[in-house]
Amino acid sequence: MQTAKKDANSSLETKPLAKAISTSLAIMLSHSVMAQEAGQEQKTTKLALEEVTVTAQRKSQNLQDVPIAVSAFSGEAMERGNMLNVDDVSAMTPGFSLSTYNPVTPQPYIRGVGTNSSSVGDDASVGVFIDEVYAGRAGGYSADMFDVQRVEVLRGPQGSLYGRNVAGGAINVITNNPTETFEAKTKLTYGNYNLVEARGMVSGPLAENVNGRIAVSSRQRDGWIENVSTGNELADQDNLSLRGKLDITLGDYTDLLLSADYAQDELVGSGARAIDGYQEVFGVAHPTEGKQDEVDLFFDGATDRDMHGVSAKLTHAIGAVDLVSITAYRTQDYTFNDDLLGRYLAPANAALTNDATEESSQFTQELRLQSATDKLDWTAGVYYFQEEVERGESFDSTLVYETLGLGGLGLASRPVWDASNETTSYAAFGEATYNFTPAWSASLGGRYTYDQKDFASTASGAPDLFGFLAENYAVTADESWSKFTPKATVTFTAEDGDIVYATLSEGYKAGGFNGIAATEQGATVAFDPENATNYELGFKSSMLEQRVRLNGAVFFLDYSDLQSFTVDLESGRVKTATGDAEIKGLELEATAFLTDGLRMGVNYGYTDSEYVRFESRPEVVGNRLARTPEHSVSANINYEWLLGNGTAIIFNTNAMYQDEVSYSVSNSAAAGDDARTLVNFNATWDNYAGMEVSLWGKNLTDEEYRAHSFEQSGMAFYIPGEPLTWGVSVTREFL
Repeated sequence: MQTAKKDANSSLETKPLAKAISTSLAIMLSHSVMAQEAGQEQKTTKLALEEVTVTAQRKSQNLQDVPIAVSAFSGEAMERGNMLNVDDVSAMTPGFSLSTYNPVTPQPYIRGVGTNSSSVGDDASVGVFIDEVYAGRAGGYSADMFDVQRVEVLRGPQGSLYGRNVAGGAINVITNNPTETFEAKTKLTYGNYNLVEARGMVSGPLAENVNGRIAVSSRQRDGWIENVSTGNELADQDNLSLRGKLDITLGDYTDLLLSADYAQDELVGSGARAIDGYQEVFGVAHPTEGKQDEVDLFFDGATDRDMHGVSAKLTHAIGAVDLVSITAYRTQDYTFNDDLLGRYLAPANAALTNDATEESSQFTQELRLQSATDKLDWTAGVYYFQEEVERGESFDSTLVYETLGLGGLGLASRPVWDASNETTSYAAFGEATYNFTPAWSASLGGRYTYDQKDFASTASGAPDLFGFLAENYAVTADESWSKFTPKATVTFTAEDGDIVYATLSEGYKAGGFNGIAATEQGATVAFDPENATNYELGFKSSMLEQRVRLNGAVFFLDYSDLQSFTVDLESGRVKTATGDAEIKGLELEATAFLTDGLRMGVNYGYTDSEYVRFESRPEVVGNRLARTPEHSVSANINYEWLLGNGTAIIFNTNAMYQDEVSYSVSNSAAAGDDARTLVNFNATWDNYAGMEVSLWGKNLTDEEYRAHSFEQSGMAFYIPGEPLTWGVSVTREFL
């Protein structure tokens, strides 16, 4: 077993990007001056909201014509709002929340549905798709969203057109494709905590009928949390991401799009935990209690991750029918080491670290046929998914033994699980929409999925002091599941283009195995698959000559065998439990041009969730689902101030409010967080000749909040949310 080790200052002492900033800025500014001298016409604003194109139904459509609850963010909007990752997207999307136990394994939740485990034997309930390729493992996609065309968040089960495990919803990340003309872009950023970020892109023709694009992003930042035990800074950032694409026209009817990407993350103390409740438990105050930027840990902890991916998308037109083939292969390797309890429980003779090493690879193949006519649109296809995962994990309490001299008690201090899982999945799917009249249409679709898992686990080190492992074992097990998930939608389109739709859809997630089970029986008995039935009524409308857009949906989700991984606080054992839940809610999204250059958007989400059955813990019945706030509100104001000399300043402010939330099915206050309000700001000077200078800030009020929390011994151990950060960015486009 290997653990992730890294000197806290190794990547912070030298910042090679910083050395190039002054030279790069000089070059960029000189180009800007020349462009200004060439002269630019005064930019005028339009008073109608632009059309938003999405591919939520595997084809290009106007967002307002799609009878699905979907939020879309363009790459430009994400730049203006300084939205860098999935966490930023979730803050501006109703019904979407994110739990960040570890930055490289975020846990997305949509309408209360998600997964709180990254064991080898389980899957996510919210699917993430990168350019139509499913990313199977938790965090199997780059945390850094760069050179993105748009991001789409589909809420609710997507059981017909999408791949596996979209019972809660889907996140589509669509990156930019190669262009037929030359263009390039660079962006340099410097911010507090010595943030140095560089992004670049070059795109254009390489040969006749061949266009290429390459994009790179590098981000380095010092930590902002001090470990008072070691004196090191934690929660730093050191990320590198690369992506290359080739678009090859093979003939009048055939196109081949090739893509390759790579990402690397090296983080120190990413899982650093602060505490609350120390004085109530031990009767004395702890120097770091209640402080977001100080922790007291034996070890700093570290996380290292490498990801690779390649894909090929072939599109061939056969008359009025398009044949689409998407072939992809992805790998992810990562290690992490976290000090779970730090030095806080030393008075109770307790200390615990968690480390893991994982290697995973996946191969996917999708073939689909699709066609569109005035009366009938249809899509049909087949899908294959194969994934192999190997993971070694341990919980180490060695420090307790060293301190108390417990070596002679016959108890182990380091239980270890070496587990592997191979998943094979097949699916056949189809969906058709028939337009009966210009006003009425109906869609009917379905997906048949077959999943098989071959699982193996060897556990050693029993019995351990904390009770994580009750017995040593070496087991193999296999199980298969299958499910047909239908979807039906009826849509009414008014003469002005507004729509009202009603949808019945089902979602499914395969069962699995507990990769860190305490007993042989717990490892070999598979848990049941998740099943969701969604009833939804929605509308999409535009008014006042396209200056105002209002979309909304109400829904009821009937969930059975919702998978949850819990820790028994008495025995320490990690258990897989399933329960039934009912979730109902309301989602509203409004956008408006208020005056020339002034745009505002407001989103609201209400989610009423409740467990109605919980297999192993009946006391949980009636509790709200974990990681699901009841109310969430976000707002965005964008104002373009034309200066009269061909330039403008664009002000963008966004804010989000989230109701109190619990990270545990127990709904305990210690394992949760109070309501929070976060405010971000961005001001950009744009000369409309390819030059931009931005001043931005995130969490302007320096709100203290928890990104994740759990309870142990009556205390709250939580990962603090990001503090106030600010920076200056300079962007130069070359066309």
